[in-house]
Amino acid sequence: MIEIAKEAALAAGAYLKERFAEQLIPDLELHNDVKLPEDKESERRIIEVLHRHFPAHTIYSEEIGVVRRDEEYVWIVDPLDGTNNYFIGHPYFSISIALQHKGDLALGVVYNPVAGQLFWAEKGKGAFLNGKRLNVNTRLDLNKAVGTYIRGRDTVTKEEELDFTRPFVLHTKRLMRNIAPALDWCLLANGWIDYIVMQRSGIMDVAAGILIAQEAGAKVTDWQGVPYRHEPFQDEHQPSIMASNGHLHEEIRRLISQ
Repeated sequence: MIEIAKEAALAAGAYLKERFAEQLIPDLELHNDVKLPEDKESERRIIEVLHRHFPAHTIYSEEIGVVRRDEEYVWIVDPLDGTNNYFIGHPYFSISIALQHKGDLALGVVYNPVAGQLFWAEKGKGAFLNGKRLNVNTRLDLNKAVGTYIRGRDTVTKEEELDFTRPFVLHTKRLMRNIAPALDWCLLANGWIDYIVMQRSGIMDVAAGILIAQEAGAKVTDWQGVPYRHEPFQDEHQPSIMASNGHLHEEIRRLISQ
């Protein structure tokens, strides 16, 4: 199944990379979002691969919603994570594909076609980037830590975001807002960044990335420090969670409480 997920991601990625250099025309442009025909075509190519190999499986994808079949296997697909980045020519976007089996995450694939980065993980088998095993870093100094902030669309006001992120800006080296959360989790998995704080964000965008980070050794909890446990996928589920290399976890959690 992991090989089929990679096949689907690579098929969609080839198309998105080809279209990336073009001046794109949106179907709809909103204050916080943009809808592109490329999103739908990427989704179509992913679903074609998944249905060809697993016609009995349920698929949940951002554009079409739920295609219900066998609920034991549920594919969670974001065909273009980082649509706004893609639209403005910023090469930080990905295809994200996760598989939920009997309510638990079984595998995840995240692919950045411009950088040629194919991340994947299977539960209990480790995480990889283009075949190289991933591990989180061992940074101990909060002042040198780099992290990312992820929030759900239209769940937090800009004023609330500014207030919440202020302690991280002041007390860590850098806090990024990349607006492509699946890749953020992969940065943590490969030791490129040290922490992630996610506020009321949908699981669809990050399910694959969370598993990849966990398999690379990341510590993932809620804001109270309770270990993260994947719940059977629901579109409306918007948890607030945090992750780190483990060494900085309690210090990051204290910044949240500020």
